[in-house]
Amino acid sequence: MKHKELLKFAMVLVVCAVTALPARAQEQTVAQQLSILEERLSKLRADVDALQFNQQQIQQDIKQVQGQMDEVRHAGPGASANDLQALEARVKALDAARETDKKVIIDQLAKELATMSGSHGGKTATQPTPATTSTEHIVTAGETLTSVAKSCGVTISDLRKANNLTSDSLKVGQKLVIPK
Repeated sequence: MKHKELLKFAMVLVVCAVTALPARAQEQTVAQQLSILEERLSKLRADVDALQFNQQQIQQDIKQVQGQMDEVRHAGPGASANDLQALEARVKALDAARETDKKVIIDQLAKELATMSGSHGGKTATQPTPATTSTEHIVTAGETLTSVAKSCGVTISDLRKANNLTSDSLKVGQKLVIPK
């Protein structure tokens, strides 16, 4: 998943969370809740920026190692198989480090979003709305019916019914009705 898509996904989830904030007994105003969500979104953006920076550094390292591998290959008989294997192992290690960094950020993002969703209980922030109202969600790359349902606080079954879905397959850009 590209970083910008990940950020878009996070913002969609934040929007879903905002529309699902619980009505608190005058402890917090909607403005305070939005401020908290903005802080969290800011932190997530910083995490994505850090991941992008790390990936750029790893990409530079990979290019450097690939250049070294090309030099060793062009050196002909003077290059040993061990040299090539060592460079290839280094490239694999750099790729693994990039994937690990990516997974850490994605896990942290998922944890933060789960915290946001869990702390709001799936209820609306302001006045209760009639059961017939709904919101719309546009599917982004990497989303599944399960992830959309979870992030928006609805069941998969309700999501299927609201959208007349016969399968769990979603397409990027597809508009889904999120029932209340």
